[in-house]
Amino acid sequence: MPQRYTFLMRFVHWLTVVLISLLLILGFWMTNRSAANLWNELTNTLYAWHKMIGLLVLLTTGLRIFIKLRSKNPLYPINLSRGQIQLARSVQITLYFLLVLIPLFGWAGVTAFPALITIGGYHLPRMPGIPEDQTLAKQLFEIHGYLVYVLIAITLGHIAAGLTHLWVKKDVVFSRIWFGR
Repeated sequence: MPQRYTFLMRFVHWLTVVLISLLLILGFWMTNRSAANLWNELTNTLYAWHKMIGLLVLLTTGLRIFIKLRSKNPLYPINLSRGQIQLARSVQITLYFLLVLIPLFGWAGVTAFPALITIGGYHLPRMPGIPEDQTLAKQLFEIHGYLVYVLIAITLGHIAAGLTHLWVKKDVVFSRIWFGR
């Protein structure tokens, strides 16, 4: 049984971290600008990048799930209780679920709005079954936003647990996903 995730899985994990960080920065920046009624080229560019990176997160998460299903997970340390392992697995499943669901709600929202244009004039395809409807778009964006806050909360717990394993428990849990020793 491997002691750490495959290089590809570790790379895709940290790529997702970077992409989600960018999405959060762009998301809060663009929504603050739109809430202040600052509609200009910068605001449009922020939205365009947010949509493109959101699509990348959806695709990257699909790749992560594919890799995860085809790879053997490294073992947890023997000093972790069954409850801790179940909690870790539940958090991972929830994060994967959110990393699929959040971009899908965003995509559905921009389909209903419609606002499918991204960077370089590239248009996202319309999400099948979603009609053009401003009220529906608003509801979809609200759900998208609420799910982002859930993602932030769970991710902060995930980070705290990882850093606890690295700095306090000093076990191998963090090294399973990190590149260094």
